[in-house]
Amino acid sequence: MRWLVALWLAVLAVTATVVVLTYAHPVARFADDLAALANAVVAVTAYAWTGCLHTGSERRWRLMMAAGLGGWAVAHAMWTWHRAVNSEAVAVPGVASVLYLLLPAGVFAALLVIARADHATLRIYDTADPPRVLLLDGLIVVTSLVALACEVLAVNAGTGDSPALVLLNVSYTVGDLVLIVLALLMTLVLRSTWRPRLIWLVAGLCAIGASDVTYAHSTVSDATTPAAAELGYTIGMALLLPAALAPPRSATVQRRNMSLAMLAVAYIPLAVVLAMVVINVAGGSPYPDVVYVLSVIIALVVIRHVITLLQLYRSHQRLALAILRDPLTGVANRVLLADLLDEAVSSPEFEERGLIYVDLDDFKAVNDRFGHRAGDELLRIAAQRLRRCVREGDTVARIGGDEFVILLVPPPNDPEGLMQRLADAVAEPVGLAGEDLPVWITASIGYHRIAPGQHPSDALAHADRAMYRDKRSRTN
Repeated sequence: MRWLVALWLAVLAVTATVVVLTYAHPVARFADDLAALANAVVAVTAYAWTGCLHTGSERRWRLMMAAGLGGWAVAHAMWTWHRAVNSEAVAVPGVASVLYLLLPAGVFAALLVIARADHATLRIYDTADPPRVLLLDGLIVVTSLVALACEVLAVNAGTGDSPALVLLNVSYTVGDLVLIVLALLMTLVLRSTWRPRLIWLVAGLCAIGASDVTYAHSTVSDATTPAAAELGYTIGMALLLPAALAPPRSATVQRRNMSLAMLAVAYIPLAVVLAMVVINVAGGSPYPDVVYVLSVIIALVVIRHVITLLQLYRSHQRLALAILRDPLTGVANRVLLADLLDEAVSSPEFEERGLIYVDLDDFKAVNDRFGHRAGDELLRIAAQRLRRCVREGDTVARIGGDEFVILLVPPPNDPEGLMQRLADAVAEPVGLAGEDLPVWITASIGYHRIAPGQHPSDALAHADRAMYRDKRSRTN
């Protein structure tokens, strides 16, 4: 594989020398067009071949690149044929123009596949930017760059070319900018396994973008295209090749958080464009086009802000769930139970409450005999059975290894009957995974009615003592 890359780098160096020295000669132009076409064909072959060798996202992003490069190769073949045989460029706009646009479309689709595949490796408590936020950041940066270019370069459409031709050339440049900025953002925020390939993609897109920018500038300024304008296509296609040949590393699930620098990406270009508009208005020379672009940027920033707020809201919900819920059984944990008991004490109007303390008998013996996995399954089943026996407004909490507390609001009219139902539910046979015979366990249960002004710890202690009295009565 290395010899193939070295061969095409040698072809690239020879082509660059020929173009720079003898660009005006038709043979030199043909050699340059042919070199760019050959590099594109090799890149298409590499992406298609490596795509077929992989599966999942590794296949999809490569095939997207192959499709985009294939469209570009067909368009450039038409361009090369017309310049070599007819001694004139292919008609613009036309079929070739549409085929050229397949490259940015294919690269964009490939980048989305990469971003989604990377985002899928995040844990649920991570706060890294989702792919749509990266896309919005890229659009905001590019739109800001377009506004600054219109201001600094004072680009106007007063050329001899048709508006369709000007729009087409500018669309290539804007598309390149979007892809380059998006790929750069992804290089900064995605996991390191993607970075080598993204760096090669950025390098290739920058080379292609340089040629597109040169052609766009020549079109809008009605100037002669420089001799080295074609080099970007030849170099860019060669630089895209290593990204296809780079071997994928094993995907590892990792933890990532949203960086403050990435949060500010969208607001820095907005501030720059806004300052530019304020300066122009203060100077008495406002530019309506820049104001329109600023409106688009503000709309994109608002959308990005809403997405980020929704993401932070979901992260807050997951955090609250992790803090207040037992991760094994899904019932409330000690923290939530303490909050509910403190709320009962601090409430200005006393509302009667009851506490039931449940301890699973002989749980340690089951855990030691069948293993911790079976013990965890037994705890989950016991928690589900306890929840089925109480009302919707009551709270079942796991406060220890095999200890549960049930907060009853209001207390039941027949606590003895409720405790019996709980004991019967726990005592039902439990079928554990991988075990032929069911397992039986029992529960010791104690009840305490919370008195007005009683401290939560005292109430728990009374319920705990009631549970131990039940356990001793069973033993005796």
